[in-house]
Amino acid sequence: MEVSKELGKELDLDIKLEDGKVKIGVKADMKGVDVGLSVDLEPEYFINKLTAAIPGEIDNMLGQMLIAALKK
Repeated sequence: MEVSKELGKELDLDIKLEDGKVKIGVKADMKGVDVGLSVDLEPEYFINKLTAAIPGEIDNMLGQMLIAALKK
């Protein structure tokens, strides 16, 4: 699974689930400078941080269901 989004003329965001990790990459392609940053996260860590940032409880239950499904 992969999601790519252009955040502007010079900035791209790429999020994918690959090799059992959540991989987030940001790339800036500017005049004279090319910069990239990539981060590999354990899915459980990413989902827990994401659900903690969302108010309410329903997302917590959905997050736990997603974690359980990814572990299968």
